[in-house]
Amino acid sequence: MTTIEEANHKKRKLPEVSEIEIDVSAPEPPSKKALRKAKKAGKVSPEATGEHKTEAAAGNEENSKKRSDYGIWIGNLAFSTTKDDLRKFIASNCSFTDSTITRIHLPKSSEKNGKAQNKGFAYVDFSNRNATNEALKLSEQLLSGRRVLVKDARSFAGRPEKSQEESQRSSSAATATGNPPSKRIFVGNLGFDCTKEIIEEHFGKCGSVAHVHLATFQDSGKCKGYGWVTFEDIAPAEAAVRGFIIVDEDEDEEDYVSDSENHKKLKKPKQKRVWVNQLLGRRMRMEFAEDATTRYKKRFGKDGEGKKTQVAETNEAESSDQEATRGQPQRTRPATAKHGKTDYTRYDKETVQKLSGAIVESQGKKITFN
Repeated sequence: MTTIEEANHKKRKLPEVSEIEIDVSAPEPPSKKALRKAKKAGKVSPEATGEHKTEAAAGNEENSKKRSDYGIWIGNLAFSTTKDDLRKFIASNCSFTDSTITRIHLPKSSEKNGKAQNKGFAYVDFSNRNATNEALKLSEQLLSGRRVLVKDARSFAGRPEKSQEESQRSSSAATATGNPPSKRIFVGNLGFDCTKEIIEEHFGKCGSVAHVHLATFQDSGKCKGYGWVTFEDIAPAEAAVRGFIIVDEDEDEEDYVSDSENHKKLKKPKQKRVWVNQLLGRRMRMEFAEDATTRYKKRFGKDGEGKKTQVAETNEAESSDQEATRGQPQRTRPATAKHGKTDYTRYDKETVQKLSGAIVESQGKKITFN
């Protein structure tokens, strides 16, 4: 057995390192968050953040990102096409040199089977207008077995113009649903386990909910998958149809930032989106619904759907009765309703007795038997 002294003797000794000298009077270095904010504001150089690049690399990157006033859009590309393929295709079919091409922007898509793919189109910039005019003639030429489509990158000719109504619909969720904004919205694609309490709690993030009407099955009482939510104001309804609300982020920093030595201004809080378009793992379909009063007038008003349906059913019944009694002497005419009561004045006495059960005085002779 080894003694304690032998065990201590076998321990590895640390190398001797000179002591670190710290200047206490030096200013405190800025944090990473402060450096990022200063970099965005342009108040700090890239060297201070450790992102310094060589002048050659910075120059090449600046030239590659700089767009030219002369360029083309080329589409119908194969997903495997690269920037070198585009450069060779244009340079080999045009009279200008390769240096005339100042920029090639080929947007990338998600990888498939471990291979990078493009989105099927690209932008190519040139140094002069003549090169652009010559490159436009390459349309319908073959590249990797596909006939490419070439257009001027600055021209939007040939695209359908949106009407004012369509542009308003695309920019506003209210008109996109076809109904004007209202406090009542329709909610679809709900789960069968949804209840009024769950829906009211979920949409309570948008604002105060006045009423929730959920369509349910008569036998089980479970949700049919859709319902209506009525808010107390229009603003929460618009936020619900939009699918998200904007709230302020909570930060542990000071509420004021110094603009100068003697002036302070209130810090603008950061905002974030809170999505409300999903419930119980399902993406809901939300749109503005008709107001209850408007819907009632449409169904049961003077020219409502219910009135038209009732008139159509009455006409159909009359026509069926006429077909059934065709060729037979008609002794009666249909009764009319007055104040909820049936008017039998157009019927003869025998029919009135059958329909109403009224007692009619006998018109025959009394026969007695001995």
